[in-house]
Formats: sequence, structure tokens, C-alpha cells
Amino acid sequence: MAAPGRPPRVVFLAALTCAVASCGTPRATPDTSAAPSAAISSPAPATASPAVPGGLPDLTRLDQHDATAVSKAALTLMWIVDSTTDRSQRDAYQRAAPLLDEAYKASVGDQPGGGVPGQWTEHRAYAKVRLTPQRPQGDIPTDTPTLAHRGWTITVIPTGRDRWKGAPVHATAFVTLKRKDPGAPWRVSAVGTA
Repeated sequence: MAAPGRPPRVVFLAALTCAVASCGTPRATPDTSAAPSAAISSPAPATASPAVPGGLPDLTRLDQHDATAVSKAALTLMWIVDSTTDRSQRDAYQRAAPLLDEAYKASVGDQPGGGVPGQWTEHRAYAKVRLTPQRPQGDIPTDTPTLAHRGWTITVIPTGRDRWKGAPVHATAFVTLKRKDPGAPWRVSAVGTA
């Protein structure tokens, strides 16, 4: 599991690209250990929502005072990429922006987005995302009224609207959440993936 506070590694789309293209050799993952400083930008509007079966988390109904609910919704938004509406995973991160704190929004802005694989476009595919809570391991501090940590196992299945399915991809995410005071909504301040 990645260390808390480390910028995210957007490895999932590169792994999915290789999985759906049946690559014979692994692709190198870009090193994202340096914290970028640009704001999230996307060619698609922030309000664009994939028409994914089952839909996206409804932020108007989300209990933003529940750290677990906020972390799950943010990860779901970050990992659902839809070939019918998205150009890259950067579009998915843009949808998650309302749940990210200002510093984290700035830090993920320069992350490589990767393009949507051609096979996804051919099958009008989207990323079906399943999250399973995982107890964070290691020397993780207990929650405080303004700091929380959540661990998730992520399973992504490339799913075509024509019933095509790609090979599943698995990852583990460690989410750090902060808020200004105990009455404020939680915001994701870091995501580490392994």
C-alpha cells in the first residue's frame, strides 16, 4: 500500500489499455512521485456524466460528514472511465473534484490521463468499478475529528455495452481525508494506490 500523503499513481488506465489490447509485455508506469502543481483540467466539461449502467454516485445525496462514504464516492468517480463520454481518466478525476480538497485537486492536475483504448471505443465500454473496504495496514493513526484514513480494494472490469468484457484489473487504494473542523464536510486530501 502506498504511503499516506503521496500523490496518486494513475496506473489503472495504462494497465487496462494493456489488458484489453492483450499486450505481451508490461508497460512502464510513469513515475508520479513528484507532486505536480497544476489544477485539474479536462477537455470534457466537469458536469459530463457517463451513462454507465448503475450510474455514478449522486453527490446531492452523499453524506459528506461520513468519511467512508466520501472516500468511496471519490474513488468510484476517479475510476469510472466511459469510452462514450471520456477522452482519458483525467475526465473521471474532474468528476471527483468536488470531493477533493484544494491542495489535492492541484496535485493531481498534471497526472498522466492516458487515452481511452481503441478496443473500449469499439465496444462502447466503460469501467465497472467494485470497491471493498480494507483495513489499512501498517502504522496508520486512528481517526480524529479532522483527519481520517480509509483503505479500499478496487476491482475494475472493462465492460462493453455489447456484452464484451475485458480482463479485470485489481488495485488497493489508501485514502486520506481532512476537514477544517468537526462540522465541515470531509474532503479527500491524498490517494495512494498499489
